[in-house]
Amino acid sequence: MSLIQTMIRRYAAFSSVSPFLQRTRAFSSTSPSLAKKGGKKDNAKSSKKKDIVDDEPDVVLDPKSILSNLKTKYDDSFTQFSKKLTELKMGRANPALFDNLKIKIDDKYTATFPEVAMTAMKGTNFLNITVFDPNHTKRIVSAILESNMNLNPEVDPKNAQLLKIKLPNSTKELKEKQIKQMKELLDQYKSNVSFKNSLQAIRATFMKDLKNVEGSKDIVRKLTTDIDSTYKTYADKLTTAFKTTEKSLN
Repeated sequence: MSLIQTMIRRYAAFSSVSPFLQRTRAFSSTSPSLAKKGGKKDNAKSSKKKDIVDDEPDVVLDPKSILSNLKTKYDDSFTQFSKKLTELKMGRANPALFDNLKIKIDDKYTATFPEVAMTAMKGTNFLNITVFDPNHTKRIVSAILESNMNLNPEVDPKNAQLLKIKLPNSTKELKEKQIKQMKELLDQYKSNVSFKNSLQAIRATFMKDLKNVEGSKDIVRKLTTDIDSTYKTYADKLTTAFKTTEKSLN
């Protein structure tokens, strides 16, 4: 047995196993399904080590587990994409618009917007901001005016803790900008290999791991086909979500 094979067996026995590997009790010195790529077994030494190997867990390829893990990662990626796509569609008509805004309370403390106020849609053209402490109203107004969002909050004359913001009407230029941003988001989540949550990056990681194992050629070939098919299925889901959202803007 090679050093690499020995390390794989110890890894399978004493640590969490890669989704490509599954632990079983070994009844022979090599797994019929998979072994890490390495040197050929030395037949002269194998008989002396056979009894030791027989007591160690063997490593086999587990296609069902691999595809399940792949789909879980793709589902997470699709969920992230859908959320960001919705945010782009909503544009300024988004209650979470100010969530990252910083509000300077005093010289010693700067709060995040959600700590001092909350936002809600009022119809389709207005945002209402409820300020928790009326002493913070002016500070919130100043922060919004200084944020370069081109939004003008107005204090309700009957309620110092209520701010109203009229949203600008959607224009052709604004829609074109939104669609461009959505297309960039689609490309990022579908094919940007440098973005770890993209479908292509996830696929590349699985394919790289698959190249490091060997076993039944038919099993590996079938698994490779299934990985590619799963990628295409999720790529189509992303594209469909993009086209549906794009159509809703027109």
